[in-house]
Amino acid sequence: MSTITLSLLEWTAVVLNVGFTLCIAYEKRIGWALGFAAGVIGVGLYALAQTWAMASLNVYYVVMAVYGWWSWGKGDTENGIRTQSYWVHAVLVPVGVLVSYAMSILLVQYLNGRFPQLDAFVTVFSFIATWMMARKLIANWVYFIVTDSVAIYLNWRIGYMGYTLLNAMYLVLSVIGLIKWSKLLVKQRVGSLNS
Repeated sequence: MSTITLSLLEWTAVVLNVGFTLCIAYEKRIGWALGFAAGVIGVGLYALAQTWAMASLNVYYVVMAVYGWWSWGKGDTENGIRTQSYWVHAVLVPVGVLVSYAMSILLVQYLNGRFPQLDAFVTVFSFIATWMMARKLIANWVYFIVTDSVAIYLNWRIGYMGYTLLNAMYLVLSVIGLIKWSKLLVKQRVGSLNS
C-alpha cells in the first residue's frame, strides 16, 4: 500500500474519530456510526504496523459501535448517565494492569509485536473505557484521559502522526466530555428529584 493511501486512510480515521467523540460527549447516537467506520479503518492500519493488540482493539471498537448504537437507541430510562462505586475501580484497575502485563508477554512471544507494553496497556484500558462509554458510565472519560495520554506516545513511536494528534485531541475532548457529562449528571439528578 502506498504512503499516500496510508496517510489518507489514517487522516480519514482521525476525522471520523473526532466526530465520534464530539457526538458521544453531546450524547448524539450518530457518533456510534462514525466510530464504526473509524474502527474498520483502524483495524487495517494497526495490523500493518504489527501492533496486534491495537488492531484487535479496533475490532472491539467496531463491535462496541454496534452495541452502543443499539444501547443508546433503546429509549428507556436506563439510558441516562450513570456512576459506579469506587470498589469497582479498585478491582478494574489492578486487573487491567495484570491483563496488560500478560498480554504484553503474549504479544512478544507469539506475535513478534512492536511496543508490546504500550500496545497492551492502551488496548486493555481502552476496552474497559469503551465498555463504560457504551453503558454511559461517567468514569469512561477518566479512563480515556489516562489511556489517551499513553496512546499519544505509542502512536508517536509507531510513526502515526495523525493518530498521535488524534490522541492529543482525545485527551482534550475527554476532559470536555467529563465536564459536559458531569453537568448533565447533575441536571439528571435534579430532574429526578423534582419528578
